Amino acid sequence: MQLGRARRYPSAAVAVVALLCMLASCSPSSAPSTTSPPETPAAPATSAATTAAPTEACADVAALKSSLEALTKVRPLQDGVGTLTTSIDTVKTDLDKAQASASDALQPSVQQVKTAFDGVQTAVSGLTTDNLKEKAPAIGAALTQLATATRALSSALRESCPGTEQEPEEQSR
Repeated sequence: MQLGRARRYPSAAVAVVALLCMLASCSPSSAPSTTSPPETPAAPATSAATTAAPTEACADVAALKSSLEALTKVRPLQDGVGTLTTSIDTVKTDLDKAQASASDALQPSVQQVKTAFDGVQTAVSGLTTDNLKEKAPAIGAALTQLATATRALSSALRESCPGTEQEPEEQSR
């Protein structure tokens, strides 16, 4: 019976981390953030130079944000490591598109997501159902960093692409 509990613990830990990441990335920005202000001021009003039309760039970054949120909802023990891998692959595809099309104003946030996502990819490298328990702390830490980057991306998206993002209350309905 204790073996069953031991296998549920990593699942619970990963689920809690994923939930925290999801809540953090969806939280309204009514309170000022103290974790990333130095990175945002460098890019405010220079969105003229883009490699794609602004609406396409906004759509690509919004798709990235959506896939990041989906990644935080994956529960590897319940959904399977394959689901986690598929979600990571989707984020990678969306991240590549967003990097190519994002405006100058969005690039710092996209780059922050890329750096954090690289950490997630490193943490899940070689992941199997058998080694999930050992890798759970590193995956949790990497997802926490990704959640922070996702919050910054969400804020930049709201500023640079008004109307492309639903409020969190609307998303949950």
